[in-house]
Amino acid sequence: MPPPTNQAKSVAQRRTTWSLRPQATGAAVLLTAVGALSVCASLLPPDLVLPAMSILFFILAAVVGLVAGSRSRAAEEIGLTHSDLAGLLTFIGICAASQVDPDQMVRLMEGANREP
Repeated sequence: MPPPTNQAKSVAQRRTTWSLRPQATGAAVLLTAVGALSVCASLLPPDLVLPAMSILFFILAAVVGLVAGSRSRAAEEIGLTHSDLAGLLTFIGICAASQVDPDQMVRLMEGANREP
């Protein structure tokens, strides 16, 4: 009879081999942001592009944050993690939101309240 094996270790090893890598997630987020920027720039008025991109970065940060929360916390993680990527996307969203001019938002709100 073969010696008993620890099945938990083999299951954990199989799970980590198929896990989503932060670098792949970062590349997917980057491609999504560039694609969204090109679509927003061509379809939306110029005053709406920066607020839309800021909202997009917050949404992407939330999605990556959910991925980070669903993964097991390994103490030996070194390098880029999903939590780092979510923080970076949040920071970019805050920077984009800070660049929106208040007068620009007033113009957008006044334009939305006009009746035809």
